[in-house]
Amino acid sequence: MYGVVSLLDDRHNQLVEEIWSELDAHFGVRGIRATPYPHFSYHVAERYDTELLENVVREFAQRSAPFSVKTSGLGVFAGIQPVLYVPIVRSPQLSDFHRALWAEVNAYGMGIVDHYAPEQWLPHITLAQHDIDARTLPALVRQLNARDFSWEIRVDNLALIHNTDDPQAPVMRFPLGRTSADAADGNE
Repeated sequence: MYGVVSLLDDRHNQLVEEIWSELDAHFGVRGIRATPYPHFSYHVAERYDTELLENVVREFAQRSAPFSVKTSGLGVFAGIQPVLYVPIVRSPQLSDFHRALWAEVNAYGMGIVDHYAPEQWLPHITLAQHDIDARTLPALVRQLNARDFSWEIRVDNLALIHNTDDPQAPVMRFPLGRTSADAADGNE
């Protein structure tokens, strides 16, 4: 799967990485590493026309100002393979940003995941998925329950990522509100 996302700022990236490592050490939960970048997603598809999408995302990022989002608590997407996550409060500004971005990138995806459509979207930062189930989920929640997940995260980028087992895989990252020269070719 591929995604148009925002990578987390350094502080929150580190917090999420520490949680991932803790859940791996205590419970052997490492499925989240299939997408090894702490982030939240705006649009997800089986694949994209990345050559065209890169230009669209770069231009959208240049026209968009950085902003902040807030998180609160823990959440669970229930099912046979549950997902444990930190919910992002869906503010009007975030919803408008997402709706505008979705409208511009949707034409470039194949196998689009409808859960990310503006009417259904629940913005979140995933903490555990793929290798958890109804037996392990309660223990994970108990492990994290006492933490403060009331975060304020500065959103200053858009990125194109894909699931990979390679933590060194390249990410196309585009700063918000900067010119293409400032973005240094958009690649990080």
